[in-house]
Amino acid sequence: MKSDNRPWLSTYESLGKDWHALPDLPEKTLSDYVRDYASRFPDREALVFLGQALTYKQLDSLADRLVALFVAQGAKEGDVLGLQLPNTPQYVIGFIAAARLGMVSTSISPLMTPPEITHQANDAKVKILMTLVPFWQTSVPPVLGKVPTLSTVIVSGPMDILTGNGEAVEETSEGVTAISLHDHLPETGEPLNTRVDMDKVLYLQYTGGTTGLPKGAKLTSRNLFMNNLQANVFYGYRTGEETVASAFPLFHIGGAAVLFNALRTASTFLLIPDPRDIDHFVSEMKARTPTVLAAVPALYQMLCANQTFKELDFSGLRMAISGAAPFAKEEVQRLESVVGAGKFCEVYGMTETSPVITLNPASHFKEAHVGIPLPGTDVRIVDAETGDTVMPLGEAGEIIAAGPQVMQGYLEMPEASRKALREVDGKVWMHTGDIGVMDEDGFVRVCDRSKDMLIVGGYKVFSVEVEGKVQSLPWVGMCAVVGRPDTNRPGNDVVQLYIQRTPDNQDSESDLKAQLETFCRDNMSPYKIPREIFFIDAIPLTSVGKIDKKALRQTA
Repeated sequence: MKSDNRPWLSTYESLGKDWHALPDLPEKTLSDYVRDYASRFPDREALVFLGQALTYKQLDSLADRLVALFVAQGAKEGDVLGLQLPNTPQYVIGFIAAARLGMVSTSISPLMTPPEITHQANDAKVKILMTLVPFWQTSVPPVLGKVPTLSTVIVSGPMDILTGNGEAVEETSEGVTAISLHDHLPETGEPLNTRVDMDKVLYLQYTGGTTGLPKGAKLTSRNLFMNNLQANVFYGYRTGEETVASAFPLFHIGGAAVLFNALRTASTFLLIPDPRDIDHFVSEMKARTPTVLAAVPALYQMLCANQTFKELDFSGLRMAISGAAPFAKEEVQRLESVVGAGKFCEVYGMTETSPVITLNPASHFKEAHVGIPLPGTDVRIVDAETGDTVMPLGEAGEIIAAGPQVMQGYLEMPEASRKALREVDGKVWMHTGDIGVMDEDGFVRVCDRSKDMLIVGGYKVFSVEVEGKVQSLPWVGMCAVVGRPDTNRPGNDVVQLYIQRTPDNQDSESDLKAQLETFCRDNMSPYKIPREIFFIDAIPLTSVGKIDKKALRQTA
């Protein structure tokens, strides 16, 4: 029988699963899992980077050695490690070592400018910063002396851990000591296991900061690993058997979550330092066939345009996971034509929910939806204006969620925390800022980010809906819809459409605009039709591979 409050329960019954049955969470941190697998699967490949592998035994040993280095630099439980690294072994080893010592880790995007790094390092109170030589030479020096808590910068080259070679760094500037990882990493490290409270912050992950300064979401071991287990009800990771290929940046919550699930299950994890280097990504998958593939829609589109990717043997692939942005129906079908049908699933969530809220299972995949709530996760659609009135099924409103994966709050931002986290009916609900609809089976469809929803003539225009339709045109490689304020009608927007054509298209812009205008008239309500159309060489992407609408708005 359907529940009016939880219509997804009947869908769980059809899947043969119990939404109420939360998996048992072992009292184990990331460090504990790696220590365990160093004993159980010592020779299993844990990480693969540029064709070279580290086993679980080696990973465990390197973490102990790095802990010894942290301690030698005065680090202790509760201190903060900043990781200014792309997808490299150092990132993973640093995170494990921090967990082993009871430190908190915070990811600092390698793309950040010095003022952005300074803000985050001060906000998080970073004590030790791990970085690469190129950043030490460019973005880090302007930060020195501006972060009172920062005492040590540990510098390395991308391959230092694997080759045993490295550049010498030894200097003190502005009261901060800089040392090279290669020269100072001890040959051995005494095994150290700090008993860490599962409800203490493990990961301080900063949100994108689309409005105002980025906020540090406080995520605990319980948040992160419970979310892994919730999602694994559908993923079905087999301990010691999976090979995970993911090009999500590890400094993004999506990439971190995929990594945690891989290490939690003794999987082999393929580290992809540059997701835009499609040839390298494909070569790594050719050498080690993945059982799990994870990427954002834009990257899947680039992979599907690669001939070698299309020729790979995907018979061993169990699932292809997508998240972080909407994925058009036609693009899903294109991916399935390569990897096989019944393998694609889509997740939806955010940094503040560790990150997954809903999952669209491959076995019951519903097109244009992001799935049903994970086990033990309540989801409601509420009035976007008031934030409390529950909307009827089928009507749009703000998506809010409650569950064990919801963050503790934002670091030292009580007002922002109170706005995002609100207690109703004895539960703390995360207000996502996303506009969505829930159907009678409990499947959620995301209409838009609230900031991406346009108003035209008093009507709501969801940019993802317009983009999905335009994307179906064969000559559209990528597209994005943004709005600019309508100076003639205050409170309204002008719908702008940006298009990146497919490489093989040679038609004139005037001919394509004429085709597009006819298509839009035939397929959209008049108020949804883009009034301003721009052809650009490349749609700008964020470091995660999402369409960078902030950049497009600045262009507009």
